[in-house]
Amino acid sequence: MDIKGDLAQILSGMPIIVPNCNVAITQPTVKDICAFGEDDFLTAVQIIVNVERFVGELRQGNPQLEMLSDFHLLMMALSQDISIKSLISEFFNIIFPNYKVIIERNLINFKIEEVKKNIGQLNPMNFEEFQFYLKKLFLPTGIDGDDPDYNPANEQARQIAEKLKKGNEIRNKLNQEKNSGQVSQSLIGSYTSILSVGMGMDINIFYNYTLFQLYDSFLRYTAKIQYDFYMRVSTMPMMDTSEMKEPNNWLDDLYK
Repeated sequence: MDIKGDLAQILSGMPIIVPNCNVAITQPTVKDICAFGEDDFLTAVQIIVNVERFVGELRQGNPQLEMLSDFHLLMMALSQDISIKSLISEFFNIIFPNYKVIIERNLINFKIEEVKKNIGQLNPMNFEEFQFYLKKLFLPTGIDGDDPDYNPANEQARQIAEKLKKGNEIRNKLNQEKNSGQVSQSLIGSYTSILSVGMGMDINIFYNYTLFQLYDSFLRYTAKIQYDFYMRVSTMPMMDTSEMKEPNNWLDDLYK
């Protein structure tokens, strides 16, 4: 998993500047995200990071849309579905608390109260950089750098695609599924619970982490378990590890 910029800065929980956008993404704590709504937060990230996956059907059968960028497709989706626009606006409020975010027809502008003019902007030229940082900061990655098979997010992708086709609201569907018990367990709940028990730490400590810090701790902890298990087996008499793949040392760089 490639990490652009300073890994230490990201791990510190500091705001992360998005190149060419002139804005900095604030990393909310896990507790802040839970207050916002874990499903809503991760859904908003998935919509922005995987625009083609959500709104690519808008291009089908419409030659005029085939040349549009992912950014323009996103802006079109925001203009066509009030619930999607509301979700993204609320998401921007939590990751850009120091800015006034103005979603216009073809651009997203950023202002601060002290300055009347726009100080930053999301547009087709810098949208890919923005997607990159959202993915790295807020979505988990497997030890080998592969995207995880995260069922809640995948299910959200299917639901949102349906919403964009039918013009229905996301939240109504989510609430119905939560009430009927169809939604999979919490990703954050699983990570914090596992780390709390496995590392013998107060679970409340992890709720004050950022998502990236939580993912990093889980990634490092999982790597250590795999490495320790392999080393224990390899040093046991009469044990054959020839069929086992030797894991990377858990002390190595996880993001190379």
